[in-house]
Amino acid sequence: MKWLLNSAVMASGAYGTYRYSAATQDDLRAFCLEAPAPESRIGYAETAALIERLTGHLPTQDRRPCVLEPGDRAMVVRLKHRVDPTAKGTPTSTRDEDWEIALLERID
Repeated sequence: MKWLLNSAVMASGAYGTYRYSAATQDDLRAFCLEAPAPESRIGYAETAALIERLTGHLPTQDRRPCVLEPGDRAMVVRLKHRVDPTAKGTPTSTRDEDWEIALLERID
């Protein structure tokens, strides 16, 4: 299965071996546009808007937990810095360089 995440935090009990590697905007675009479409667990409108701007694909907002199974892949799109808790959920950055894109793969 393919996932879109705004955090690389593992769900409770999601033990296993993972690979986390840097990815590019082109990688994200290809991931979003290749079939099947990824299942979104993007929780913030700002992150969804960024992904749409970079790829043409607007992910749904969904805050349910994501449990990767062996063989699953996820693109993680997240800020490089922590957000002030009093500003959480509000726009924090429109600069591309403030964002990190990575590929998370569940190995076993």
